[in-house]
Amino acid sequence: MKQLRYFLYIWWHWGFSLACFILKHEIRGEKQYGIQTMGVDNLTGEVPADDLAHASVYEPVNYYTATWLLNHLEPADLRTAFLDVGCGKGRVLAMAAAYGFKEIAGFDFSARLCRDAMAIGTVLRTQYPDLSLTITCMNARYYDIPETVGVIFLFNPFDAEVTTAFIGKVAESLERQPRPLKILYANPQCKQQWLDAGFKETASFRKQYYLQGCVLELK
Repeated sequence: MKQLRYFLYIWWHWGFSLACFILKHEIRGEKQYGIQTMGVDNLTGEVPADDLAHASVYEPVNYYTATWLLNHLEPADLRTAFLDVGCGKGRVLAMAAAYGFKEIAGFDFSARLCRDAMAIGTVLRTQYPDLSLTITCMNARYYDIPETVGVIFLFNPFDAEVTTAFIGKVAESLERQPRPLKILYANPQCKQQWLDAGFKETASFRKQYYLQGCVLELK
């Protein structure tokens, strides 16, 4: 039933062809990673209205896009920490662990979504005993990015106003510890702000018109 509802949601908003494409990858991805993160949530009543006004409806990044972005990682990236911004129920955290990251962090402003991500985190710690995983319930405006983070994953989690604030937090982290930084950006609606901040686009794709992603790097 959950698969059907999600299929109908995508069909209604973006068309039958994309719904078929995404659902195929959803079924495959959920089975591959052994998680259940499919579906959408408008988070009404879950977070303050002022915060919700700057956020997107909760919907996990589709597996095709996430895989395309993660496949652009290099061995050196895996030796840094991975940060999932707007981690939701923990889909990308599970994928990052499977790709080989040993230090993973995620945050979201929804306490309920964070609890779901923590449940997945419990399973991940069993699967990967040497994994360091931290999940925090916090607004992106106030999240202090650890100096060990070398890869940040974004799925268009908030609007331009909050993006500006978050880029400021990135700049603070880089000032404390200068280092290369890679941004894996799905549905990059605020890409220009990152480019204006000095990042360079090194890879990008568009598929089925609506699926987009890019890799931004600061070296």
